[in-house]
Amino acid sequence: MQTTMGRWLIDHDPDATRACYARRPPGSGCTCNECRNFDAAVGQTFPADFIALVLTLGVDPTKPSELAHYCREASGLHLTGGWFHCVGSILSGEAVVKNGTYQLEKLASGCEFGISARLDLVPEVFAALPTLQLDFVTRVPWVLPEPEPT
Repeated sequence: MQTTMGRWLIDHDPDATRACYARRPPGSGCTCNECRNFDAAVGQTFPADFIALVLTLGVDPTKPSELAHYCREASGLHLTGGWFHCVGSILSGEAVVKNGTYQLEKLASGCEFGISARLDLVPEVFAALPTLQLDFVTRVPWVLPEPEPT
C-alpha cells in the first residue's frame, strides 16, 4: 500500500506490521521510571493525528522499539523521543537525518515525526522484512505515583 506521510511517499504493509507487533511483548521493554511512566501514560502521550498515522502503518503505539527521555519541560511534561518500526520502504522523500541533525515533520502541537530507512535496534520480529523506522518526539505527562525526575 502506498501512502504519503509528511514529505515521504512510502510503500508499506500494515497487515505484516500488525503481525510483527502481535509477536512483541507489551510495553517499551524497559523498567526505568521514565519508561514505565511512558508505558502507563501512552494513552495521553500522542495526539490523535499521530495515533491515526501509526495505525495506518499497522504500528502498535504501546510498543516502541526505543525511548529516549530528554528533560522535564517548564510545562511539566517530559520531552521524550523514540521510534517504532514497520514493514515497508521509502519511495521518495528527503532523509530525516541531514548532517547529523534530525529534520522532523511537525504533526501536532508537541509532536513531530520522521520516516527513515536508517534503522536502529530493530526487533527480531522484523528480521528479513523490508523495514522502515518511524522516529518521533512527543511530550509525556508524569502519571506514576513515584516522584518524577527533575
